[in-house]
Amino acid sequence: MTTMEETTKHTALATPIAAAPAGDSKVHPEHIAEVTASHEHAEAHEPHMPAPSLSPIILGAGMTLAAFGIVLHPIMLIIGVVGILVGLGTWLYDEIVNAGSATSDHE
Repeated sequence: MTTMEETTKHTALATPIAAAPAGDSKVHPEHIAEVTASHEHAEAHEPHMPAPSLSPIILGAGMTLAAFGIVLHPIMLIIGVVGILVGLGTWLYDEIVNAGSATSDHE
């Protein structure tokens, strides 16, 4: 059984805390203006998406062939290593080209 004192104690713990008065904020108005301005500036820019590329697929196929080549046959290993080098080379080339165009588009 619960006593009246225990019920009052649990009820007091369940009551919500009152909100601070509107003028009692600890955030400075200048900070609010800065955050609002930076948020509006961020909404003006669209996210940068990389261009579609076959480089990851070439790299993955080369890695797969190289792994099978280790187990099955050295020629398959050589073809896989060539695929890895081609995949990495084209991917790096794409990144260098895209990095130059991304910096020129940004304000």
